[in-house]
Amino acid sequence: MTSAIVRALSRKLLCRVESGPRLPRHSESALVKFLTSSWPLIQLYAQIAGMNIKQLRTLLAVVETRSFAAAGDKIGLSHSAVSLQIKAMEEELEVQLFDRIRRPPVPTAQGRALAEHARKTLALFEASASVARGELVRSRLTIGAVPTALASFIPASLKCLQQQFPKLRVELRSGGSSALAAALSDGDLDVAICTKPVNPIPGLEWHSIAAEPLVVVAPAHAQGADWRSLLEDHPFIWFNRKTWAGQSIEDALKSKKVAVKAAMEIDSLEAITNLVGEGLGVSIVPMCKGKRPIRHVPFGEPPFCREIGAFTGTDGRNDLVVDACISALQGT
Repeated sequence: MTSAIVRALSRKLLCRVESGPRLPRHSESALVKFLTSSWPLIQLYAQIAGMNIKQLRTLLAVVETRSFAAAGDKIGLSHSAVSLQIKAMEEELEVQLFDRIRRPPVPTAQGRALAEHARKTLALFEASASVARGELVRSRLTIGAVPTALASFIPASLKCLQQQFPKLRVELRSGGSSALAAALSDGDLDVAICTKPVNPIPGLEWHSIAAEPLVVVAPAHAQGADWRSLLEDHPFIWFNRKTWAGQSIEDALKSKKVAVKAAMEIDSLEAITNLVGEGLGVSIVPMCKGKRPIRHVPFGEPPFCREIGAFTGTDGRNDLVVDACISALQGT
């Protein structure tokens, strides 16, 4: 985008913008800087400067065919209609888009710059209907997951998803359930795989994946015939009670009136399993889908479970890739 067009649009924005996107309006120089640093400005130009999609198509046709008459034949307009549209754009922007002294008229630097942005905008505009109908799908999917899910069933699910969408790029992020749900609400994730919270989260939709039984893990030599004796007679390693899974474990112990001898508290289930294996205590962990601890005793009668699943936005299943991702997670 040339400086002339940017300055022209900046002046119009300073005069006209009363509402809408937050734009720096305190000075023309600040607005010029803002416009220069933004990309899909042509859509903003179209709204503010009075241009429309038809005018952008006309401009691009003239640049590509190098003739007003040929452009008219291409888009179904008369030579005079093409000339009037280009003239209206020039008057609105207060820049010259074509050098009419030369024959045929040649686009100026400003005209070429605007045509390049018009080409990108028209491509986006024409693809929008296909996206809405589901004919085009996203090329990238950002998934957040609790570490236990990443280490158990997610790899197999992603393999299924990749077979459906070979060109899909998947970005994986690890975190706690509450942080992942917050990131999804903020638009930083497309899918959040986590423990089901006690209360629904407004604006998010829950998709159940598995019910994972909680098990008491203990060293091979630990004395105790059942889950209660193991928990009450040995040091207890808490899973971080600030997490949704840790809170559910604490609530379950209280409901069963089990008093444990707290030894330490850790936010890694893998670390807990290793500590238990070294004989440093017992703990309660979810028997993750696709993963089994070395030695375990069911916790409770019937065994207490946590529900693992995925959050999406309320319209998530309308997205072909997100819907396929949820189906893959539920099917593996």
